[in-house]
Amino acid sequence: MSRIIFGAMVCATLLSMVLPSLAQQKYQLPDVRNLKHITTSQSDHASDIPGKETTMDFYSAPNGQVITIYTYRNRPVAFSTHSNNDVQNTYRLFMDLTGEGLFQEVDRSRPWQLPAWVR
Repeated sequence: MSRIIFGAMVCATLLSMVLPSLAQQKYQLPDVRNLKHITTSQSDHASDIPGKETTMDFYSAPNGQVITIYTYRNRPVAFSTHSNNDVQNTYRLFMDLTGEGLFQEVDRSRPWQLPAWVR
């Protein structure tokens, strides 16, 4: 009986170490109120919607970081960050996949589409 209890405790300990690493960390939309707005442009992130439907607002921080906020119909759907000195190695992309206002890091090497909740 004590072996079963000990085994259960070991399994519980292992699961408590593994499960948090499986959960995707979620981030808030960056606060850009104190950053310098660089420019606004449009891009196409929905192949089924004609034209360039996604608005991109670019902001610059004093430390050289650039933050881009992607919106569709005035609703933030994604944001990206990168260092102005090393875009290739510092670029990160985050999307709100559920509409909760929480953003998860996604694979930056693949083209992305607007999430289904925003359409």
